Amino acid sequence: MAIPIKIVVIVAVLGIVTAAHAAEVPTLDVNRTCKPINGDRSMQIDTDRCLRSEREARDQLSREWANFPAADRGLCTQTATMGGTASYVGLITCLEMKRDVAKLPVDRNLTVKPAGLQKK
Repeated sequence: MAIPIKIVVIVAVLGIVTAAHAAEVPTLDVNRTCKPINGDRSMQIDTDRCLRSEREARDQLSREWANFPAADRGLCTQTATMGGTASYVGLITCLEMKRDVAKLPVDRNLTVKPAGLQKK
């Protein structure tokens, strides 16, 4: 039984829209991130500078978002929005670290030991 062409076109369009949506940078509310917690003035925060950094990070993410794996985008978005504050700077830092770690050789014959552990 042949599938009607209209159904094929609709499914194709929905796939394109879904892929395009997945390639969009999430909208984060960074206002709380760039203000003192509970109005505490003892914490020095340059709100304008903070917002500018967040805006620059979002602009960079807009250019590079599709280059990061979807799983990393999802995990890093969750990480960057934990604790009630959101940050594009935190999001792009997470994505860049995951990308850079993925580029490391898998087996470099390295072992990890606490610095204070004596050798046998």
